[in-house]
Amino acid sequence: MFRLPVLRRFRIGAVVAAIAVALPLAACSTGGGSSDSGSSSEATDTLNLAIPPSALTLDPAQMQPTNSRYIWGSIYESLAYWDPQTGAVTPWAAKGWAYSPDGKTLTIQLRDGLTFSDGSAVLASDVAATINRSVNTSGYIQSVDTAVASAEASDDKTVLVHFKYYDPKWVSLMGREVGVIAKASNLNSPDIATNPIGSGPYTLDTQASVPGTKYVLRKRKDYWDAESFPFSTINVNIVNDPTAQLNAFKAGQANATIVTSQQVSGAKAVEGATVTQVDATTVYWLLFLDKYGKSSNPEFKDVRVRQAVNYALDRDGIANKLLQGHATPTDQVFFPSRDVFDKDLEQKYPYDPAKAKELLAQAGYPNGFTIEIPSSQATQQFEPTLSQELGAVGITLKWVPIPESQTASIILTGQYQLYLKQSGIVSDPYTAALYFTPDGGTVNPEKYTDPTITSIYDKITTTVDPKQSIEVYKELNNYAVDQALAAPVTMTAALWATSQGVTFVDRAGLPSDIRQFGVAGK
Repeated sequence: MFRLPVLRRFRIGAVVAAIAVALPLAACSTGGGSSDSGSSSEATDTLNLAIPPSALTLDPAQMQPTNSRYIWGSIYESLAYWDPQTGAVTPWAAKGWAYSPDGKTLTIQLRDGLTFSDGSAVLASDVAATINRSVNTSGYIQSVDTAVASAEASDDKTVLVHFKYYDPKWVSLMGREVGVIAKASNLNSPDIATNPIGSGPYTLDTQASVPGTKYVLRKRKDYWDAESFPFSTINVNIVNDPTAQLNAFKAGQANATIVTSQQVSGAKAVEGATVTQVDATTVYWLLFLDKYGKSSNPEFKDVRVRQAVNYALDRDGIANKLLQGHATPTDQVFFPSRDVFDKDLEQKYPYDPAKAKELLAQAGYPNGFTIEIPSSQATQQFEPTLSQELGAVGITLKWVPIPESQTASIILTGQYQLYLKQSGIVSDPYTAALYFTPDGGTVNPEKYTDPTITSIYDKITTTVDPKQSIEVYKELNNYAVDQALAAPVTMTAALWATSQGVTFVDRAGLPSDIRQFGVAGK
């Protein structure tokens, strides 16, 4: 029996190569890979991806927003998608949805023609069963489904999702792993994690696939909108090393891959190749893990210490020199392609080591302090620079190597009080909930909040109209920057190399996935 392994978590040494594939799905509308991102008379109907590894399971309750989405996002249908042109959450398997006035019930209407890979119809009861199982099963999805009480089908096409309280981020998650649709009768199958009955545009060819190395996806001819997916076959090749990824691209073994800033010229040297840069798809930021001051290193409880860290960072130098201009310095964690981003906050913490030293002295640390911080392949490029800049103001960083398999869970242990984290672009409600509420999971493992945050978020969760809530989110962003609840470093760009005949479209700064690839001229 074919078994999908649990691949090693995302590992890659170069920062720019680490950005797009570890994040949630960005789907597309019909013809998502449009011809204006490249053109060629040599069209292909096979997409050969070369990507780094990540944890992989096809169990809908255990899915994670990593580059494994190339596989499970093809096998499972999603209720919605994120439009790569605008970033808007757009109906897909769901033809529409609406909240009740109090935001505690979401009514979802399914479109006609949805079927599973075994030919049976997708029903609202399947959607409800998938949601309920994820809510009641330990895993990543459960950690972001905390507001969901239950889901039910009122008829074959209508799903009612009941919430304990209004959760403004949930609709955006319908375009990610939360919105996948599995067959109710298949949810308890022993093969659910390896070879499930899917609802999406592709099926996994278990005979042609090699676990941990290559996954072959075959297009379903009976899929309701097959025209939106031009590739009859998608080969997802798992490649550990970025140099090997580029070599596969040069050799024609891959017609799409992520490249680093140092690899751009090499990729462009391939005849007919195009390198597309998508700005600000990932934020790198120093996460303060003990703002309550409960640990043996309680320094970050003091706002002046957190502000000192922000003043100590030469963000322009990191973006323009270390990352060779393929990044944008930032003082906030909200993304510039979204509504809450405030350009007036971008000069809140100019590079000022003298100011940083002054604040540390005021906080009672005139001689600074030493702090341990986890080291992994994703942080190594930053480590010398961060050590130098923070060390110059008196904060000595002691980098402690950790196994790559622990990079996602290590911050939950309470062992470390500082962590360099990489987070992909998401919706504003999702960013706000994860960074600044007790429901943040690994983004806010200490469940930090304070009276001001609670008051602001009470406004958010009682404002069901998204447009009316934008100003409240901006209030939260302003407060978070003023209180230095985090120390953002830079927003990095995604660099995608595609061969002649393959197009790539992303204007909204979304994480990449198969729905953003297309065939030139189609």
